[in-house]
Amino acid sequence: MRKKANKLTWLIGVISIGTLFFLAFNPPKSIDEHSLIDFSSNEISNQIKAKDATFELKNNTLIVRNGFSKQESGVVIYESNNHPWNLEGMYTIEAEVENLGEEYIQVEMFVGDNVDEKGLIRWYCSDYVDLEPGESGKITVPLAWSPWVFDPQPQQYPGMRGMFGMLKRDVTTIKEITFNSRYSYKENTFAVKKLSAKQLLKKQKPDNVIPFVDQYGQSKYTDWKGKIHSDGELNQSITNEEKDYLAHKEAPSRSKFGGHIGDEKFEVKGHFYTKKHKGKWWLVDPEGHLFWSSGLNCVNNHSMSTGITGREELFSYLPKGDDPLKKFYSTSKWKPLGFYQQFDEYETFNFYQANLYRKYGDQWKNKFAELANKRIKSWGMNTIGFVSDKQTIESHKNPYVGSVWIRDTQKIEGSNGYWGKFHDVFAKDFKSKVKESVADQSLGANDPWCIGYFVDNEMSWGNIGSLSIATLKSPESQPAKKEFISDLKQKYKKIEKLNKQWATNYASWKTLSKDTHPKLGDGANEDVYAFYQKIAITYFKTIHDELAIVAPNQLYLGCRFAWGNNAIVMKSAAQYCDILSFNKYEYSVKHVSLPEDVDMPILIGEFHFGAIDRGSFHPGVKVAKDQNDRGEKYISYIQSALNHPNIIGAHWFQYTDQPLTGRGDGENYNVGLVDVTDQPYQEVVDKFREINYQLYDYRLGNVNN
Repeated sequence: MRKKANKLTWLIGVISIGTLFFLAFNPPKSIDEHSLIDFSSNEISNQIKAKDATFELKNNTLIVRNGFSKQESGVVIYESNNHPWNLEGMYTIEAEVENLGEEYIQVEMFVGDNVDEKGLIRWYCSDYVDLEPGESGKITVPLAWSPWVFDPQPQQYPGMRGMFGMLKRDVTTIKEITFNSRYSYKENTFAVKKLSAKQLLKKQKPDNVIPFVDQYGQSKYTDWKGKIHSDGELNQSITNEEKDYLAHKEAPSRSKFGGHIGDEKFEVKGHFYTKKHKGKWWLVDPEGHLFWSSGLNCVNNHSMSTGITGREELFSYLPKGDDPLKKFYSTSKWKPLGFYQQFDEYETFNFYQANLYRKYGDQWKNKFAELANKRIKSWGMNTIGFVSDKQTIESHKNPYVGSVWIRDTQKIEGSNGYWGKFHDVFAKDFKSKVKESVADQSLGANDPWCIGYFVDNEMSWGNIGSLSIATLKSPESQPAKKEFISDLKQKYKKIEKLNKQWATNYASWKTLSKDTHPKLGDGANEDVYAFYQKIAITYFKTIHDELAIVAPNQLYLGCRFAWGNNAIVMKSAAQYCDILSFNKYEYSVKHVSLPEDVDMPILIGEFHFGAIDRGSFHPGVKVAKDQNDRGEKYISYIQSALNHPNIIGAHWFQYTDQPLTGRGDGENYNVGLVDVTDQPYQEVVDKFREINYQLYDYRLGNVNN
């Protein structure tokens, strides 16, 4: 809560109630919970639409039986007779659900419809719960970034994903609420027992909010344990941490590379390799010790840069004149989405680097690398993860992974994805672009400290066959489209045979080439899936072959799968990757699985938990109550990974918090182990030590959990 809150008036809206079974309502101020739907009424059945599912209303419950032909099977509950839900004044929507089937599932609730291309609103206004067979749980979706809001709502603060006092979307005209079984490929059944709006939002006038960033890059209007108020406090934090470090230098019984010094030792190859031992997959370090990779992503000092162009008024301090901190201004062209896409280039400032300079002077870069390596060992970890600082890596204090991005390739024009369109792997220069990219980013080649390489990140593989459809939607000149049609010609010879199979009516192969709005029957699936597989195999094989030339002693760690992934892609990757990597933002990875005929090691490339109790505006992908809960959730997650026979490591995203006012794409999450003033979150790192210091005992089954 803001320091100046006592000077402001907290307002509770005057609210009224509607009737109807769908209860399009303004909640009464005297009631802190209100039902949104009456499942006892059969009259609502015409307002429920199934997606690869069937449903019934029984015993005041909505029962949903799902197929598995889609990644999201379930139902959409629509507004009643053009009376949308008006959820103004309410903080959360809560659903009580139960898994009625015989398989583990995730049940997801989404409040509202998709209103942005990248799906951010859907993410903000959705959540899910993990349910074992017969288990019940609650799904809670907050409609605002804090339990109070500005009234009236000011114009959206640009360049930031989350902001205190702001609603996540227009909540006055919610037309639909969706329930899915998330990423399920097996038939399943779940029940929705109750759907309610809960917790009245407090309201506050948006007076004197800007600027809200102080001279250290912190929230100006909130106070918390460990907040820096002066350079003196900043310097005192150095002494405080040194005392903590001296008491916790590193985990016991670790090899030079962070492997396990125990009774068993394996072949010494001088580089990392994988091995299955007693039913569990492992890495083996260059000296032959079992190794489980507890890693930390983005160990760098530049991730904290935040855009200031067009937003100067948000900051109470920006260096001017002969201020030595002016050196931490820079420019950026990185703007994958959000506010800064309107600029060719924009100016940035890095409060984190400025704070390092305040603490260490001209030696700040060296101190950053030194301290990062010390912290990793002190926190019981053993790997520097994706997109990390060269100086920190080359210190050879901790093993690390290499990061490669395949750059400047032609894209499949009909494709889309969160981070952009997909590579056209059939373009004539795709192989040469891979060769150039690997050569340019080969830091770690033949270095025993380098475990291997991640190549690309969170590719949008989509649903089974989606890239084939995207290819058909592309222009006639698209190399992938030419390749696909060539395959079809070889198979069908005549267009009439293809038309019969696909339920289409193309006059010629040329007509198919020119068509960018294909409408295919189910008979096309075999061909669509086959070409989708061809794309995947070509992608992974091309990269594998080039890595084998440049870095034969390093492992190919995959492309960091995210979201839902299918068997075709995973099987294709398994042919060429040494390890399959997944960015898994979950509370547990107990149920991470591979296709039935694939048994190989898995590396978790990203996960995290964040909270908003220390001045941050956005908790990140997976939410915790506070800093202590972040640590507790980390322990639980790592335990689930250590118990999984295929998982050989998990890497936390990321080393530092993201800037309060957002990076180039607006992300401003509390996901770091250190804050903008380079202070560790003590409650969090204490929990990291608790599990990481016993990491090998857990993996080897010497500790009960």
